[in-house]
Amino acid sequence: MLALGEITPEDPAVEVLRSSAPQEDADGNPVWPQPQPASGKRRSKRNPAADGVGRKFPQQANAPRPTRAEVEQRIAQLQLWLAQRRPLLEIRDQASLLWGMTSYCTLKKYLRVARSRMVEELVDDRLTHQAEQVYALMEVARRAADAEQFSAAVGAHRVLAEITGTLRAPVKPPAAA
Repeated sequence: MLALGEITPEDPAVEVLRSSAPQEDADGNPVWPQPQPASGKRRSKRNPAADGVGRKFPQQANAPRPTRAEVEQRIAQLQLWLAQRRPLLEIRDQASLLWGMTSYCTLKKYLRVARSRMVEELVDDRLTHQAEQVYALMEVARRAADAEQFSAAVGAHRVLAEITGTLRAPVKPPAAA
């Protein structure tokens, strides 16, 4: 079971998301190789960008690629926003502001990983959640019985039976037609 901020280098989704730099320094920051000089001869007089360098719009400037820790932090933040049921438009705006993420395709990849991790956590923690609910309902039933609110106590016990799977038959018999 992974914690939200735990780094797992063997996770293939993290590697795809970070589209990793060739190397990292001791702190985990990407280390970029020195760019090779462009060839002196251009292929076309009409298209000066045909030398392989290419023109880019200002918003397409080479942003540094995120480290593993940054990717994990982003996925954890997206899990929080998904749990808070924030609208996709708001998530997109926040991703653009916080991380400079302008590509919707990249955001969809991050969201896919965040959702799949949330599903894994829910499946893994299902028994823990059931146990917590059982103990809470036992306390509710005990308090209701102490306060002589017997219908509430019976209701709490019925819900307990549904959670534990011991109540299989319908509560009320079907009406005769």
